[in-house]
Amino acid sequence: MLDAVSEVLSGRAWWVYIIVFVAEVIEVTLSTLRTSLVVKGEKIPGALIAAVQHLIWVVITATILVNFTADGLKIIVLIVAFALGRYLGACLDERLALGVCTINAVFQEREKADEAAERLRNEGCALTMVRAQGIENEKRTVIMMTLKSRNVEAVKSIIHKIDPHAVICTVQSVSLDGGTMPRQIK
Repeated sequence: MLDAVSEVLSGRAWWVYIIVFVAEVIEVTLSTLRTSLVVKGEKIPGALIAAVQHLIWVVITATILVNFTADGLKIIVLIVAFALGRYLGACLDERLALGVCTINAVFQEREKADEAAERLRNEGCALTMVRAQGIENEKRTVIMMTLKSRNVEAVKSIIHKIDPHAVICTVQSVSLDGGTMPRQIK
């Protein structure tokens, strides 16, 4: 069967280039998603995606590389598909919003931090507030919370509606033990 696939992919018909392009886009998109899943602690789904991704890689990429000097256009198609696959993988990861993020929001005014904390707690967010010092020892208030990635934009929106000048830092977290997480924030 692999010999038949190799023979088809060694052709120069227009549809062979389409097959190579689509397969490479899928393979690289899966590769990007797999990496993101593993980094976020989703090892089993990452491993399953890796199996499919490498199957495609072996069949498509390895077949083309065997005699790559014979058809430079396939290499160009492979490179363009690779770049598009990375982009689509990043978009898919962003769209799926898997994993957990930690947010630190720095407020200049304690009253706005209190208002944001109350609103976020009403939405089900568990958070910690601490007093801090900014540049030249100016008083600041920091709200820290860890939540599902799919809720990050909603939380940022709530904070910025209350204080457009709040500084928000978002970091991907690998794992979370304990704590409370809201299901979905409006």
